[in-house]
Amino acid sequence: MSASGQNGEQSRKPIVIDTDPGLDDALALVLALRSPALDVRAITVVAGNVSLSACTGNTLRIVEAVGPASVPPVHEGHARPLSGRVARAGDVHGDDGLGGITPKYPVRELAVTGGHATQAMVELARQHGEALTIVALGPLTNVAKAIERDRSAMSGIGRLVVMGGTDDGKGNITPTAEFNFYSDAAAAKAVVRAGLPTTLVGLNVTRRTLLYKDLFHQRLAAAEPARLRSFLEDVSHPYFEFGRKESGSHACVMHDPLAVGVAIDATLVNTERLPCDVIDTPGLTRGMMLVGRDASSAAMAPAAVATEVDADRFIDLFLDVVCSG
Repeated sequence: MSASGQNGEQSRKPIVIDTDPGLDDALALVLALRSPALDVRAITVVAGNVSLSACTGNTLRIVEAVGPASVPPVHEGHARPLSGRVARAGDVHGDDGLGGITPKYPVRELAVTGGHATQAMVELARQHGEALTIVALGPLTNVAKAIERDRSAMSGIGRLVVMGGTDDGKGNITPTAEFNFYSDAAAAKAVVRAGLPTTLVGLNVTRRTLLYKDLFHQRLAAAEPARLRSFLEDVSHPYFEFGRKESGSHACVMHDPLAVGVAIDATLVNTERLPCDVIDTPGLTRGMMLVGRDASSAAMAPAAVATEVDADRFIDLFLDVVCSG
Protein backbone atom coordinates (compact mmCIF):
# COMPACT_ATOMS: atom_id res chain seq x y z
CA MET A 1 0.00 0.00 0.00
CA SER A 2 1.22 3.48 -0.79
CA ALA A 3 1.90 6.05 1.91
CA SER A 4 -1.13 8.01 0.79
CA GLY A 5 -3.25 4.86 1.11
CA GLN A 6 -1.97 4.32 4.62
CA ASN A 7 -2.80 7.92 5.52
CA GLY A 8 -6.29 7.43 4.07
CA GLU A 9 -6.84 4.45 6.33
CA GLN A 10 -5.53 6.33 9.35
CA SER A 11 -7.81 9.30 8.69
CA ARG A 12 -10.99 7.21 8.87
CA LYS A 13 -12.82 7.70 12.17
CA PRO A 14 -13.32 4.52 14.21
CA ILE A 15 -16.97 4.26 15.21
CA VAL A 16 -19.42 1.90 16.86
CA ILE A 17 -23.01 1.91 15.61
CA ASP A 18 -25.64 0.91 18.20
CA THR A 19 -28.87 0.20 16.35
CA ASP A 20 -32.36 -1.37 16.25
CA PRO A 21 -33.18 -1.71 12.52
CA GLY A 22 -35.71 -0.14 11.51
CA LEU A 23 -36.15 1.40 8.04
CA ASP A 24 -34.23 4.58 8.77
CA ASP A 25 -31.61 2.55 10.67
CA ALA A 26 -31.11 0.58 7.44
CA LEU A 27 -30.40 3.77 5.50
CA ALA A 28 -28.11 4.97 8.30
CA LEU A 29 -26.13 1.72 8.32
CA VAL A 30 -25.66 1.85 4.56
CA LEU A 31 -24.35 5.41 4.90
CA ALA A 32 -21.94 4.42 7.68
CA LEU A 33 -20.65 1.29 5.97
CA ARG A 34 -20.07 3.08 2.64
CA SER A 35 -18.64 6.33 3.97
CA PRO A 36 -14.92 6.76 3.24
CA ALA A 37 -14.73 8.90 6.38
CA LEU A 38 -15.77 6.14 8.81
CA ASP A 39 -14.26 2.89 10.00
CA VAL A 40 -17.11 0.88 11.52
CA ARG A 41 -15.36 -1.21 14.15
CA ALA A 42 -18.51 -2.89 15.46
CA ILE A 43 -22.28 -2.84 15.18
CA THR A 44 -24.10 -3.45 18.44
CA VAL A 45 -27.77 -4.38 18.39
CA VAL A 46 -30.48 -3.38 20.86
CA ALA A 47 -34.19 -4.16 20.96
CA GLY A 48 -36.31 -1.23 19.91
CA ASN A 49 -38.30 -0.87 16.71
CA VAL A 50 -38.79 -4.66 16.81
CA SER A 51 -37.54 -7.50 19.01
CA LEU A 52 -33.84 -8.11 19.56
CA SER A 53 -33.76 -11.22 17.38
CA ALA A 54 -35.49 -9.37 14.52
CA CYS A 55 -33.15 -6.37 14.91
CA THR A 56 -30.13 -8.69 14.82
CA GLY A 57 -31.32 -10.47 11.69
CA ASN A 58 -32.01 -7.13 10.04
CA THR A 59 -28.53 -5.88 10.90
CA LEU A 60 -26.93 -8.94 9.31
CA ARG A 61 -28.99 -8.69 6.12
CA ILE A 62 -28.19 -4.97 5.80
CA VAL A 63 -24.45 -5.67 6.12
CA GLU A 64 -24.76 -8.47 3.55
CA ALA A 65 -26.56 -6.13 1.15
CA VAL A 66 -23.80 -3.53 1.45
CA GLY A 67 -20.99 -6.08 1.19
CA PRO A 68 -18.28 -3.86 2.72
CA ALA A 69 -14.65 -4.76 2.07
CA SER A 70 -14.14 -5.07 5.82
CA VAL A 71 -17.12 -6.64 7.59
CA PRO A 72 -17.56 -5.34 11.15
CA PRO A 73 -18.50 -7.74 13.94
CA VAL A 74 -22.17 -7.66 14.96
CA HIS A 75 -22.81 -8.08 18.69
CA GLU A 76 -26.20 -8.69 20.28
CA GLY A 77 -27.15 -6.55 23.25
CA HIS A 78 -30.12 -6.11 25.53
CA ALA A 79 -33.53 -7.52 24.71
CA ARG A 80 -35.46 -5.47 27.25
CA PRO A 81 -35.26 -1.85 28.40
CA LEU A 82 -34.02 -0.88 31.85
CA SER A 83 -37.38 0.75 32.46
CA GLY A 84 -39.10 -2.62 32.00
CA ARG A 85 -41.84 -1.52 29.64
CA VAL A 86 -41.42 -2.56 26.01
CA ALA A 87 -42.41 -0.24 23.15
CA ARG A 88 -42.35 -1.22 19.48
CA ALA A 89 -42.79 0.68 16.19
CA GLY A 90 -44.32 -1.88 13.86
CA ASP A 91 -46.79 0.70 12.60
CA VAL A 92 -43.87 2.55 11.01
CA HIS A 93 -41.37 -0.20 10.21
CA GLY A 94 -43.59 -3.25 9.75
CA ASP A 95 -43.71 -6.36 11.90
CA ASP A 96 -40.26 -7.44 10.69
CA GLY A 97 -38.70 -3.97 11.06
CA LEU A 98 -37.94 -3.61 7.35
CA GLY A 99 -41.38 -3.10 5.90
CA GLY A 100 -42.00 -6.77 5.11
CA ILE A 101 -39.03 -7.28 2.80
CA THR A 102 -37.04 -9.73 4.96
CA PRO A 103 -38.18 -12.92 3.13
CA LYS A 104 -36.54 -11.54 0.00
CA TYR A 105 -33.25 -11.04 1.85
CA PRO A 106 -32.46 -14.13 3.93
CA VAL A 107 -29.22 -14.00 5.91
CA ARG A 108 -26.89 -16.29 3.99
CA GLU A 109 -23.31 -15.61 5.03
CA LEU A 110 -22.95 -13.64 8.24
CA ALA A 111 -23.56 -14.52 11.87
CA VAL A 112 -23.50 -12.75 15.20
CA THR A 113 -20.07 -12.40 16.78
CA GLY A 114 -19.55 -13.78 20.27
CA GLY A 115 -19.43 -11.39 23.18
CA HIS A 116 -22.15 -9.11 24.48
CA ALA A 117 -22.70 -5.71 22.88
CA THR A 118 -21.90 -3.76 26.03
CA GLN A 119 -18.59 -5.57 26.52
CA ALA A 120 -17.64 -4.97 22.89
CA MET A 121 -18.49 -1.28 23.28
CA VAL A 122 -16.38 -0.97 26.42
CA GLU A 123 -13.42 -2.82 24.90
CA LEU A 124 -13.41 -0.52 21.87
CA ALA A 125 -13.68 2.52 24.16
CA ARG A 126 -10.63 1.28 26.06
CA GLN A 127 -8.75 0.58 22.83
CA HIS A 128 -9.46 3.81 20.95
CA GLY A 129 -10.17 6.37 23.67
CA GLU A 130 -10.71 9.87 22.29
CA ALA A 131 -10.48 8.62 18.70
CA LEU A 132 -13.72 6.62 19.07
CA THR A 133 -17.19 7.87 18.18
CA ILE A 134 -20.26 5.91 19.27
CA VAL A 135 -23.44 6.55 17.30
CA ALA A 136 -26.62 5.45 19.09
CA LEU A 137 -29.63 5.03 16.79
CA GLY A 138 -32.00 3.14 19.07
CA PRO A 139 -33.04 3.01 22.72
CA LEU A 140 -30.02 3.68 24.92
CA THR A 141 -30.08 0.43 26.90
CA ASN A 142 -26.75 -0.87 25.61
CA VAL A 143 -25.01 2.48 26.07
CA ALA A 144 -26.33 2.88 29.63
CA LYS A 145 -25.16 -0.62 30.57
CA ALA A 146 -21.75 0.00 28.99
CA ILE A 147 -21.38 3.14 31.12
CA GLU A 148 -22.39 1.13 34.17
CA ARG A 149 -19.78 -1.52 33.27
CA ASP A 150 -16.87 0.91 32.83
CA ARG A 151 -17.68 4.59 33.28
CA SER A 152 -14.03 5.62 32.95
CA ALA A 153 -13.57 4.00 29.55
CA MET A 154 -16.87 5.29 28.21
CA SER A 155 -16.18 8.81 29.50
CA GLY A 156 -12.89 8.77 27.59
CA ILE A 157 -14.37 8.42 24.11
CA GLY A 158 -14.24 11.32 21.70
CA ARG A 159 -17.96 11.65 21.09
CA LEU A 160 -21.32 9.99 21.63
CA VAL A 161 -23.83 10.98 18.94
CA VAL A 162 -27.39 10.14 20.00
CA MET A 163 -30.43 10.16 17.75
CA GLY A 164 -32.94 10.84 20.48
CA GLY A 165 -35.09 13.35 22.24
CA THR A 166 -36.20 16.69 20.91
CA ASP A 167 -35.46 20.31 21.82
CA ASP A 168 -38.95 21.55 20.98
CA GLY A 169 -41.08 19.27 23.18
CA LYS A 170 -42.90 17.75 20.19
CA GLY A 171 -42.68 13.96 20.29
CA ASN A 172 -43.39 11.24 17.76
CA ILE A 173 -44.71 8.48 20.02
CA THR A 174 -46.42 10.69 22.62
CA PRO A 175 -47.09 14.43 22.41
CA THR A 176 -43.86 15.12 24.32
CA ALA A 177 -41.53 12.13 23.80
CA GLU A 178 -39.35 10.84 20.98
CA PHE A 179 -39.48 7.05 20.42
CA ASN A 180 -35.94 6.09 21.51
CA PHE A 181 -36.11 8.07 24.76
CA TYR A 182 -39.62 6.81 25.46
CA SER A 183 -38.65 3.19 24.76
CA ASP A 184 -36.08 3.19 27.55
CA ALA A 185 -36.50 6.38 29.50
CA ALA A 186 -34.38 5.09 32.39
CA ALA A 187 -31.47 4.40 30.05
CA ALA A 188 -31.88 7.76 28.32
CA LYS A 189 -31.81 9.52 31.68
CA ALA A 190 -28.70 7.58 32.77
CA VAL A 191 -26.83 8.37 29.55
CA VAL A 192 -27.76 12.05 29.48
CA ARG A 193 -26.75 12.41 33.12
CA ALA A 194 -23.46 10.52 32.66
CA GLY A 195 -21.58 13.55 31.39
CA LEU A 196 -20.04 11.93 28.30
CA PRO A 197 -19.12 14.19 25.34
CA THR A 198 -22.63 13.81 23.95
CA THR A 199 -24.29 15.36 20.91
CA LEU A 200 -28.08 15.01 20.92
CA VAL A 201 -29.58 14.89 17.43
CA GLY A 202 -33.29 15.18 18.13
CA LEU A 203 -36.55 15.41 16.24
CA ASN A 204 -36.30 19.19 16.13
CA VAL A 205 -33.54 18.81 13.51
CA THR A 206 -34.17 15.37 11.99
CA ARG A 207 -37.69 16.37 10.93
CA ARG A 208 -36.14 18.99 8.65
CA THR A 209 -34.13 16.41 6.70
CA LEU A 210 -36.44 15.04 4.01
CA LEU A 211 -35.36 12.62 1.30
CA TYR A 212 -37.70 12.79 -1.70
CA LYS A 213 -38.55 9.63 -3.59
CA ASP A 214 -38.03 11.00 -7.10
CA LEU A 215 -34.59 12.37 -6.29
CA PHE A 216 -33.54 9.18 -4.50
CA HIS A 217 -34.57 6.92 -7.38
CA GLN A 218 -32.90 9.23 -9.88
CA ARG A 219 -29.60 9.00 -8.00
CA LEU A 220 -30.06 5.33 -7.13
CA ALA A 221 -29.81 4.36 -10.79
CA ALA A 222 -26.04 4.86 -10.55
CA ALA A 223 -25.57 2.90 -7.30
CA GLU A 224 -23.35 -0.18 -7.30
CA PRO A 225 -23.33 -3.06 -6.65
CA ALA A 226 -26.70 -4.14 -8.08
CA ARG A 227 -27.67 -6.11 -4.96
CA LEU A 228 -27.33 -2.96 -2.85
CA ARG A 229 -29.33 -0.94 -5.38
CA SER A 230 -32.15 -3.50 -5.23
CA PHE A 231 -32.05 -3.57 -1.44
CA LEU A 232 -32.25 0.21 -1.22
CA GLU A 233 -35.18 0.31 -3.63
CA ASP A 234 -37.01 -2.30 -1.55
CA VAL A 235 -36.24 -0.94 1.91
CA SER A 236 -37.03 2.66 0.98
CA HIS A 237 -40.43 1.85 -0.58
CA PRO A 238 -42.33 1.24 2.70
CA TYR A 239 -40.65 4.25 4.27
CA PHE A 240 -41.73 6.51 1.43
CA GLU A 241 -45.23 5.04 1.70
CA PHE A 242 -45.31 5.85 5.41
CA GLY A 243 -44.26 9.41 4.59
CA ARG A 244 -47.02 9.69 1.99
CA LYS A 245 -49.65 8.54 4.50
CA GLU A 246 -48.34 10.86 7.20
CA SER A 247 -47.80 14.05 5.18
CA GLY A 248 -49.14 13.44 1.69
CA SER A 249 -45.63 13.72 0.26
CA HIS A 250 -43.39 10.95 -1.12
CA ALA A 251 -40.61 11.84 1.27
CA CYS A 252 -39.07 10.13 4.28
CA VAL A 253 -37.57 11.77 7.35
CA MET A 254 -33.91 10.94 7.81
CA HIS A 255 -33.80 10.55 11.59
CA ASP A 256 -31.04 7.97 12.03
CA PRO A 257 -29.08 8.82 8.87
CA LEU A 258 -28.62 12.38 10.14
CA ALA A 259 -26.95 11.09 13.31
CA VAL A 260 -24.46 9.16 11.15
CA GLY A 261 -24.05 12.29 9.03
CA VAL A 262 -23.10 14.25 12.14
CA ALA A 263 -20.50 11.60 12.96
CA ILE A 264 -19.06 12.13 9.48
CA ASP A 265 -19.26 15.93 9.53
CA ALA A 266 -20.10 17.71 12.77
CA THR A 267 -20.69 20.99 10.91
CA LEU A 268 -23.93 19.65 9.43
CA VAL A 269 -25.64 20.84 12.62
CA ASN A 270 -25.30 23.84 14.87
CA THR A 271 -25.30 22.94 18.54
CA GLU A 272 -25.76 24.70 21.84
CA ARG A 273 -24.20 23.34 25.00
CA LEU A 274 -27.23 23.10 27.24
CA PRO A 275 -28.18 21.35 30.47
CA CYS A 276 -30.43 18.35 29.77
CA ASP A 277 -32.37 15.62 31.54
CA VAL A 278 -34.99 12.98 30.74
CA ILE A 279 -38.20 12.19 32.62
CA ASP A 280 -38.27 8.47 33.41
CA THR A 281 -41.32 8.30 35.66
CA PRO A 282 -44.56 6.72 34.39
CA GLY A 283 -47.17 9.02 32.96
CA LEU A 284 -47.87 11.36 30.08
CA THR A 285 -44.38 12.88 30.12
CA ARG A 286 -42.38 9.63 30.25
CA GLY A 287 -39.35 9.95 27.95
CA MET A 288 -39.65 13.72 27.60
CA MET A 289 -36.31 15.48 27.17
CA LEU A 290 -35.83 18.53 29.36
CA VAL A 291 -33.58 21.31 28.11
CA GLY A 292 -32.69 24.09 30.51
CA ARG A 293 -31.83 27.59 29.43
CA ASP A 294 -31.86 29.37 32.77
CA ALA A 295 -30.23 29.23 36.20
CA SER A 296 -32.84 26.82 37.59
CA SER A 297 -31.35 24.07 35.40
CA ALA A 298 -27.93 24.16 37.06
CA ALA A 299 -28.29 20.59 38.38
CA MET A 300 -28.89 19.14 34.90
CA ALA A 301 -26.11 17.59 32.80
CA PRO A 302 -24.67 19.57 29.86
CA ALA A 303 -24.79 18.18 26.31
CA ALA A 304 -24.34 19.55 22.82
CA VAL A 305 -27.92 19.89 21.61
CA ALA A 306 -28.42 20.16 17.85
CA THR A 307 -30.57 23.22 17.18
CA GLU A 308 -30.12 23.84 13.44
CA VAL A 309 -29.30 21.60 10.48
CA ASP A 310 -27.99 22.20 6.97
CA ALA A 311 -30.53 19.77 5.51
CA ASP A 312 -29.63 20.27 1.86
CA ARG A 313 -25.94 19.64 2.47
CA PHE A 314 -26.74 16.52 4.49
CA ILE A 315 -29.01 15.08 1.79
CA ASP A 316 -26.27 15.76 -0.78
CA LEU A 317 -23.75 13.92 1.41
CA PHE A 318 -26.12 10.99 1.90
CA LEU A 319 -26.81 10.61 -1.82
CA ASP A 320 -23.16 11.02 -2.80
CA VAL A 321 -22.11 8.20 -0.45
CA VAL A 322 -25.05 5.81 -0.68
CA CYS A 323 -25.70 6.12 -4.43
CA SER A 324 -22.10 5.99 -5.61
CA GLY A 325 -20.96 3.58 -8.27
